[in-house]
Amino acid sequence: MIPIFEPGNTVQFTFVSSVAPDSAPIFKVTGVAETIIASITGIQSTTTAFYAMYTIPTSKGYYIGEWFAQKTVNSSAYNFVKKFVWRVDEISKP
Repeated sequence: MIPIFEPGNTVQFTFVSSVAPDSAPIFKVTGVAETIIASITGIQSTTTAFYAMYTIPTSKGYYIGEWFAQKTVNSSAYNFVKKFVWRVDEISKP
């Protein structure tokens, strides 16, 4: 199920990894046309958990969130990517 967020609300997005990344991950927001809307450096909660606060756009539609982090082990870099879709729309009461 695709999450729905109301326009203008601020939401906390989280990134959790089993190993500590080399540096804070980046949270990127794009529209469906892949235009970058925001790029935010994650805030560290623990060595393997990070978050980003993001104010949802006021334009209704679909958006893509993507976390990116990297871990280097024995001179080999490993990418950690978490990508997901959400929708911006008014939420009506039942």
